[in-house]
Amino acid sequence: MIALFERKGDDIEHDASRWLAARDAGATSPAQTAEFNRWLEADIRHRVAYLRLEANWRRISKLSELRPLDRDVDPDLLMQRRSRAPWAFAAAAALLLAIGAGVLWSQKSGWQIYETRVGVFSRIVLEDGSVVDLNTNSEVHVRLGAERREVRLTRGEGRFQVAHDTSRPFIVAANQAAVRAVGTAFTVRLRDASQVEVVVAEGKVAIAAPHVPDAPPLAAGEAAVVQPGSVSVTQVSPQALERRLAWTSGRLEFRGEPLAQAVAEFNRYNLRQIRLANPALGTLRVGGNFKATDPESFAAALASAFKLHVDPASTDAIVLSPP
Repeated sequence: MIALFERKGDDIEHDASRWLAARDAGATSPAQTAEFNRWLEADIRHRVAYLRLEANWRRISKLSELRPLDRDVDPDLLMQRRSRAPWAFAAAAALLLAIGAGVLWSQKSGWQIYETRVGVFSRIVLEDGSVVDLNTNSEVHVRLGAERREVRLTRGEGRFQVAHDTSRPFIVAANQAAVRAVGTAFTVRLRDASQVEVVVAEGKVAIAAPHVPDAPPLAAGEAAVVQPGSVSVTQVSPQALERRLAWTSGRLEFRGEPLAQAVAEFNRYNLRQIRLANPALGTLRVGGNFKATDPESFAAALASAFKLHVDPASTDAIVLSPP
């Protein structure tokens, strides 16, 4: 006799914790990886449970740790990971799932509000299986309806991995622009009160903006800047796309950008700001992979690479001066 049964939520969460433990420890073979992918695809609840657990564990345990620099360390920083016993995941699973998305949220008239503070990153797994990564100091309002899935980006930046559902388009509104997708991955950033940036990593999206009747659709590897009355589209190389998405793992990557631009990016993520005592320093070109919430190590790398001086008397900011 074959017994048919439905897996309970507790069983799914337990399976998710076991898979997370094995994969983080690097203990999966190619055959087990294939089995894991089959488990994910078997039931949307599997994917939601796993992604939610992974996001919470990554945030709490801070997988991406950056070691401090000294003058003998190359400014292209190395990522450091602490080893963990697999049983720790299973032991923490119930706690992590109870914590949920780990962002501030409320519900009113069907809308849920998710918010991050300065220096905080969060991953939200929606009920339909879509995933929202919120960057520092960001806020989204989400409403999943019977005919459409709506998101309002009111501050900051978000990355959206949209679960495929042709009957319910996924629409992200930011300022007066609207980005429409069915199943794809893209980011939307509010640059300022009148400028929205859209970058597509997978699939295609359609953009609607006032006074732009023929805005072109965006495909993977394309970016658009939406301003009042105009939409400008550019190509993004795979390497540049990877750098733009580095923040989803709590890092910033630079490959020859002006120091002024790099400092502006770092200051988005930290209350303690970096300042250049001489504006001419802003033209220096920088490269490396850095932890977004560690401006001290970034400043140490700059001091080492360019022989700059870090003012030890400044406590409210990190001030860099010429030698």
